[in-house]
Amino acid sequence: MTETMDKATSRRGPTGKQTTFGGLVLAFLIALYTYAQPILNERMGWNLPAMPKTGSTEVAESKTATKTVSQPKSAEPSTKAASTPPKTSSETKPKPNPTVGKQDAPASKVKPTIKPAPASDPNLLYGLLKDLGDERYLSPAGLLFTRGGAEGHRLDHLERHTADDPQRPGKHGVFDGGMEGALATIDRAYERALTGAKTTKEVEDGRTIYTVDMGSRVGYIGGGDGNLENKPMARRVKMVLDKDRVITAYPL
Repeated sequence: MTETMDKATSRRGPTGKQTTFGGLVLAFLIALYTYAQPILNERMGWNLPAMPKTGSTEVAESKTATKTVSQPKSAEPSTKAASTPPKTSSETKPKPNPTVGKQDAPASKVKPTIKPAPASDPNLLYGLLKDLGDERYLSPAGLLFTRGGAEGHRLDHLERHTADDPQRPGKHGVFDGGMEGALATIDRAYERALTGAKTTKEVEDGRTIYTVDMGSRVGYIGGGDGNLENKPMARRVKMVLDKDRVITAYPL
């Protein structure tokens, strides 16, 4: 009996060793083929088939593919940054400095400052003229209104140029604003004349004649001719002075 079992075992032993050795050789050949296949295809130009993938290899590759698909989440910040529109040239352009390149204007081209009409004072004649006595009145700009002329007083003559006279032949200049407006306009014209701004000056029989462009309306032209022309606007003032004494003044 014992001899029979020993014989059986001795028969099986070589067979098992042969099976194990054959498996190792096959695995080695498979590994060698897997390694050599892409190299031979590339260098020799062959088209050897690749070894079929095992289940474990497919699972590993599927996990790698899953990770690759999920990676774009990390790229979201750069995508958002790229979607932000760039600033336009108007937004990035520095603002100009308003003081750069500017120079002070020459003194000869600086416009004179014309003082505004002073506020009316109830203690003054027409709210502007200071009574110096002996029917002499002084304006804020330093002009004197005294007696003289066919009307008896220069102020009476000036008052004729605060209302229209359509029956008067020719042109008749009329100041806006009554006596107060006329006196304030004459003062402004006198101050402008002293600076020479838009002023023509003549001297005749010892009297100074100023024609001053005021740059805006000061009255209108009435009289017979002015009414035929629909009372055109007057922008200039003509003054006849004897030193600082007013002889006459009216709009043109």
